[in-house]
Amino acid sequence: MRRSRAQAAALLGVAAAVLAGCLVVTARTGAPDRPQPSPSPAPSATTTAAVSWIVSGRTLGRLLATDPTGRTTARSFDTPDAYVLTGDGDWAVPDGWHSTPTASFDSYAALEAALRGNRLDPRIKAVLYDNEHWPQTPAAEQTDPVRYDRMAADLVHRHHLLFIAAPATNLVDALRPGTGAGAFDTFLSLGLAGDIARHADVLDLQAQGAEDNPALFASFVTAATAQARRANPRIKVIAGLSTNPSGRAVGAAQIDRAARAVRAIVDGYWLNDPAASAACPGCTGPYPRTALDTLRRLGQEPPETGPSGS
Repeated sequence: MRRSRAQAAALLGVAAAVLAGCLVVTARTGAPDRPQPSPSPAPSATTTAAVSWIVSGRTLGRLLATDPTGRTTARSFDTPDAYVLTGDGDWAVPDGWHSTPTASFDSYAALEAALRGNRLDPRIKAVLYDNEHWPQTPAAEQTDPVRYDRMAADLVHRHHLLFIAAPATNLVDALRPGTGAGAFDTFLSLGLAGDIARHADVLDLQAQGAEDNPALFASFVTAATAQARRANPRIKVIAGLSTNPSGRAVGAAQIDRAARAVRAIVDGYWLNDPAASAACPGCTGPYPRTALDTLRRLGQEPPETGPSGS
């Protein structure tokens, strides 16, 4: 059927409008194949529903074994905003849970090899790069963390996965040897939070070493979060917590104080409950009861009676 010139012009106008609309959406949202973290509701001091979490599969398993009903653990981690470190033949996400399965690497080289060899479990949705001043991260990656975080982010995004950056503050020992007790200030002065956040979807600030100094913990997390969000307004920021940072046992009340000091600032926390290992030879945990009590306190649940920290 022939169309009149007027009809043809009208159809061309509609097509142009649709195309223009698509271009606007692309410009606003970025590359269509780059995943985004699920949006977090506004922070709340009375519920864990708004809190994002990172947790290892081993810590999660111990929490479930310690939690009599499992409700406290599920309330925090049975959500897409909980990134559960899992994989390598030891799947840790309980059946039916909605957690985000996350693979963890402490070396860019290992991450690249895993993706090149198609060795990631197909259920993995996110990748965490834990680069630290330790033997597990190659020296070249320690002395150029911004470059390797950018490379890791680009690689992970090409595979349509979320990228979680977790640069340890002790990287400054490789960048500025002899920093010692001034690691937090040096981390900030080097601009690492902003430079690394620019390429990430989630940034974990490994602040757990300052839990016993709430003022230092809060000031570092606040300044690093501001730096990160200036560089990337869409970044989700997580603050590290630990039951035994550097082997020092910390009670749930102390962890809770540190967490609440930055609750209005960050999107959530990484709950570490490490045992002694090659990665943490000085660790004295695990302390699953302390970790569980921390979850209860942050969720304002009544604490379980009995001693904490065993």
